[in-house]
Amino acid sequence: MAENKTIDRYLKAFENVKADADSEPSWLLRLREAAMSSFVEQGFPTNKDDAWRYTDVTAIREVSWDFHETAPELSPETVEALKRQSGPNFLLMVNGRFSREHSSVEEGIEVADLAEAAVSRSDLMESYLGRCAAPGNDAFKDLNTGLFKHGLFIHIPENRIIKEPIHIVFLAYVSKKPSVFQVRNLIMAGRKSKTAIVETYVAGDAKSYFTNAVTEILLGEDAQMEHCKIQRESSEAFHVAATQVVQHRGSSFVSFALSTGSRLMRNDCRVMLAAEFTSCELNGLYLGEGDQVLDHQTFVDHQKPDGKSDQFFKGLLAGNSRGVFRGRVMVRQDAQRTDAHQTNKNLLLSDTAKIDTQPQLEILADDVKCSHGAAVGQLQEDALFYLRSRGIDEKEAGHMLAQGFAREVIERSSLSFMKETLLELVNEKLLQQLCSGS
Repeated sequence: MAENKTIDRYLKAFENVKADADSEPSWLLRLREAAMSSFVEQGFPTNKDDAWRYTDVTAIREVSWDFHETAPELSPETVEALKRQSGPNFLLMVNGRFSREHSSVEEGIEVADLAEAAVSRSDLMESYLGRCAAPGNDAFKDLNTGLFKHGLFIHIPENRIIKEPIHIVFLAYVSKKPSVFQVRNLIMAGRKSKTAIVETYVAGDAKSYFTNAVTEILLGEDAQMEHCKIQRESSEAFHVAATQVVQHRGSSFVSFALSTGSRLMRNDCRVMLAAEFTSCELNGLYLGEGDQVLDHQTFVDHQKPDGKSDQFFKGLLAGNSRGVFRGRVMVRQDAQRTDAHQTNKNLLLSDTAKIDTQPQLEILADDVKCSHGAAVGQLQEDALFYLRSRGIDEKEAGHMLAQGFAREVIERSSLSFMKETLLELVNEKLLQQLCSGS
């Protein structure tokens, strides 16, 4: 009965979306209806679902979220501070809405509100929106497809080299009621283009809210993209996100995910290497404390020959926090000469922290080079003793060892433009939280 009431709340929100979207093309309405039908059929995931075995979403399901995406007025000081941290190609999303007046990018980059692009670029959008994140395989993606009102459409033209990263800041402000923000992005990189994208999720206050984000990325032939996602939301927030990538022949995708915020976070990255000579590199670092749950899921799908992929994720977990890593690599029968590797390492900084790690390989081809591995440990007593014998106190010694553990994944990544920023953010988090005795 309670489940039915929950479903009814989302169906009512869907009816409101349809009522407010008179100008939407018919194909988008069909996409939305298919997604909501799928959501109603399967409901929210439970711990009986293999992919959600270690992450309980009961707290999300039970809240009566406010679905009205209102965007507050931001002070000039707030906007200027965000711009200084982001660079010249700056896009601002506030409570799921594109803030065009506070955004600016260099000439040649096409940027539009997703709802507007669905009308003005209807033929293009019909071909690609929802194709990477198709209805039917995930309840949260289905909810996003059914309920998103705004978002970002970014198109990088063919042969265009974007020298400065495009930094998208997703800012959450909650007025009174717990709010849900359905964030939707479609990023298309044309043939032989080269660009870098940063997604930063932050909170303007510390109240409870739920970010449900879907980012679809399509890379044309020989396109190159570096992608960095930084999740630093409120300790009372919930964050569920899916990044869906499709790569065409000769394209390259390099990604780094830094996760430090939220009461519960789920980051699902799926990459389809749909043509020959594609390469994919996924890296990540999650830093947990208190009662946080930080869940990273990856799926790299090698569909054609001569593809390469490398995954390297690390976690540092303190207090009663829990980390989850479930990485899957699929090498299909046609994907001969695939070179795929996957590693997950974790450091538990307290006796009550937990990690559940599941690296997986499914290989249907016979001419491949594939490996996977996982490790879980604690700070080494001999290393701590050595540092303390040199006059370094226990907290500082622990910080130094944790910092070295985290630094490895950042330095190892071939992501070129964000390393110093990532190191600073990680050091700040370790000092403030992991080494505070939590």
